[in-house]
Amino acid sequence: MSVKKKLVVVLGSKPGADIPLGDAVYCANGAIGYYAEMVSRFPRVVSVMNPDVIHPKGFREGAPDRELNQRQFQMVIASRPDKMILTRTGHFEFLKETLAGAGFTSPVEAVSAQERRALVGKFSGCYDPIVTSDFFRLPLDKKIRYTGSLASTFLKRLLNKRKACGSAFRPSTGILALVLAIAEHGRDADYVICGIGVRKRDEYLNGKQLKGRDLPQHVFADVKVLRKLARRYNLFTTEPELEHLVPRYRPG
Repeated sequence: MSVKKKLVVVLGSKPGADIPLGDAVYCANGAIGYYAEMVSRFPRVVSVMNPDVIHPKGFREGAPDRELNQRQFQMVIASRPDKMILTRTGHFEFLKETLAGAGFTSPVEAVSAQERRALVGKFSGCYDPIVTSDFFRLPLDKKIRYTGSLASTFLKRLLNKRKACGSAFRPSTGILALVLAIAEHGRDADYVICGIGVRKRDEYLNGKQLKGRDLPQHVFADVKVLRKLARRYNLFTTEPELEHLVPRYRPG
């Protein structure tokens, strides 16, 4: 008698996501609130959260996007995951108290930058800072600028191995959620990526393109890690823009 494979969904905040019902869902950042009704149907729910999403500094008078931050925080508080995992350990106890004070009762854990790097490396073979061929195709001035950032990361890690690298050279919360799902459910499960893309990410939440960044946050690293994971695990997607990286999910 054959055993039915687990179906694990990894969900981001991209609008209009096509979300199949599975055995577990791993939600990146605000996805647990934006897709609350669908998420509530899963037997197991894990929320993987950038601590900035829930930090009170985003709610202070005069903070950029204050109303948006408050709405997102309230959606997180209203969610009831089986577990929340923060993507950094800084201010961990303070953030736990902030959540508890607002009525959030689910267990909260955190992974450090070093643990995050080790996890992604263990399952994909890619250790940050992740440099891809896309980086070498950048204009010379941008290559010089970001080479300085890379050199700074390597030098700082000579003194402190726990030092995080810049967002251009490490995976996003969505890809970390996928890695955490694989760590829990293993090689025998099927993984479906929904609501995660590689275009216009800064526009997902507030409709505004963030300025001042020459490289898109996480995108180059995400693409490389996804390619590696797709060769090792049963990855699928409902996002057309990811179909050049992983196969399209076809139910049944």
